[in-house]
Amino acid sequence: MSKALITDLYQLTMLASYFEHGMNNTATFEMFFRKLPQNWGYFLAAGLEDVINYVKDLHFEEEDIRYLGSLNKFKADFLSYLSSFRFTGDVWAVPEGSVVFPNEPLLRVTAPLQEAQFIETYVLNKLNFQTMIATKASRVVHSANPSPVIDFGLRRAHDESAAINGARACYIGGCTATSNVEAGRLFGIPVKGTHAHSFVMSCCSELEAFRKYVKTFPTDPVLLIDTYDVMQGAKNAIVVAKELEMQGNKLCGVRLDSRDLVEKSKAVRSLFDANNVGYVMVVASNDLNEHKIADMKSKGARIDAYGVGTEMITSRDCPAIGGVYKLVEIYENGSFVPKMKTSDGKQTRPGRKQVFRVENRLGMDYDTVALEDEGAVPGCPLLFPVIQKGERTDRIRSLDEIQKYAKYDLSLLPCDIIRITNPSAYSVEISPGLKALSESVSKKYLEERK
Repeated sequence: MSKALITDLYQLTMLASYFEHGMNNTATFEMFFRKLPQNWGYFLAAGLEDVINYVKDLHFEEEDIRYLGSLNKFKADFLSYLSSFRFTGDVWAVPEGSVVFPNEPLLRVTAPLQEAQFIETYVLNKLNFQTMIATKASRVVHSANPSPVIDFGLRRAHDESAAINGARACYIGGCTATSNVEAGRLFGIPVKGTHAHSFVMSCCSELEAFRKYVKTFPTDPVLLIDTYDVMQGAKNAIVVAKELEMQGNKLCGVRLDSRDLVEKSKAVRSLFDANNVGYVMVVASNDLNEHKIADMKSKGARIDAYGVGTEMITSRDCPAIGGVYKLVEIYENGSFVPKMKTSDGKQTRPGRKQVFRVENRLGMDYDTVALEDEGAVPGCPLLFPVIQKGERTDRIRSLDEIQKYAKYDLSLLPCDIIRITNPSAYSVEISPGLKALSESVSKKYLEERK
C-alpha cells in the first residue's frame, strides 16, 4: 500500500511549487534532536527500519492522486507528475539502537530537493516516536536491572500503530517480552501474560480459578493473586504450586497489581520461601515507571520481574521529543552552498556533517560533530549509508541484533549519564571547520539583510 499521503499538506504544496518552478537541485537535510527532556541523559535511536522501507517504496497510487485532485488545489500537470514520483537519493544514518545526543545528526538525506523535502514528515513521525519509546524503555530496564521488564502497554497506547511500533521500540530498549500478540507475530518478540481479575471473579472461588487456569496452562503459568486478599491469594497459589509439582510441572510466578507493592512483595516472598516454593517468581505491575521501580528497590521490594504499561508506552513524563529535519546545503551554480537557520533559539549548523565518537577504557568519552569532508577529526564515524540512489545498501538486521547492539552501546555510557535522575551532560563538541563555516554563513546572512 502507498504511504505517500501520510504527510503534512505543506509537503505537497511545497512539492507542487518546487515542481512548477523547476527547483530540484540536489539538497541535503539532516534530522536531529535539539535538547534532552528533563532527567534524560541520552537518546536511543529507533525507527530507522520503517524509514528505510518507506523511502525505498515511496510512490503515489492512482487513488492517492484522485484524492489530491478532489481537493481542487493542485494543477493537472503536477498531479500527473506524482504518478512517477520516486526517491532516488542517498540516506545515511546511525544504526538503530545507537546512543545519540542533542544537536548531532542521526539521519542525513542527500537527494533532489523535491524528494529530500517530501519525506520529512514521515521521517520525523517514525524517528521521534520510536526513539522516545526506546529511550524510555531503556531507562525502565536500567532501573529494574537485573530483573526483566515486560511491555504491558497495548491497552494504554494511543492506538494500535503506536502499540505495535512501541512494542518494537520497547524491545530495542531492553524489554524481554511483550503482551502484544501482533507485535510478537510481526517482530518475533516473545509474548507473555497472565490473566485478569475477571477470570478469578467469574469462578466460584479464587482457588477454583487458579486450578482451572493451570489445568489449561500447566507449563509455567503466572497467577494474579490480588483480586481479593493478597496473602490469601498467595496461600492459594502455594496450594496450586504443590499440585503442579505432583504433576511434574512448576508454577512460574504470581503477579501483584495493587498498591504497596514493596510490603506485599516482601510478605509473599517470605511465605513462598517458608513453604518451599521459593522458585515462584513475584511479578509486579500497576502504573510503574523507572522512578517508582528505583524507589521500590531502595525500600527492599522482593520483585523478580516487572510488567510496565502506560508509563512506558506513552512515555508519560515526556510524551513527545522535538526531533527536527533541516536543510543544510543545496547545489547552486556549480557547487554546494551551505544553508543554516539563524532564528533565536532555533539555530542550525550548515553543511553536510558526520558525527565522530571517541571512547576510552571506560566507554564513551565525547562526540564531535564535524563537516563530512573535514580531515583529522578523532573518533569513529557514526553515520553510515543505508540507501544509495534509492536502493537499500545495508543488510536487514534482526530485532534481536538491534537489541544486542543497543545493550552494548548503552553499556559504554558513563554511569553518571545513564542514571535516571539528574544525569550529567555528555560532551558533544563542534569541530573547528564546522564552527568556522557556521560563523561564515551567519555573517553572510547578516550582510545580505543590511
